[in-house]
Amino acid sequence: MSQPTATPADVEASAAKDRHTLSETACDLIVIEHRLRDVRRWTPETARAHLDAALSSVATALDALHAEHTHRTTEQEQS
Repeated sequence: MSQPTATPADVEASAAKDRHTLSETACDLIVIEHRLRDVRRWTPETARAHLDAALSSVATALDALHAEHTHRTTEQEQS
């Protein structure tokens, strides 16, 4: 069974949804990052390594989201 061909409007709607989802996820990660930094201020030194690892993971996720957004934007500009 073949799938119907997406119209330009369908493609744009899907791209807009993806951008919105990426943006929401980035905002959530930024909030998490700020909360982790706040918690780190009063966390005992012995537990800070765990928070540092969590902050590193958040930074990695934000970098990946940025790369995905850049990739999708580039693809759309080339279409």
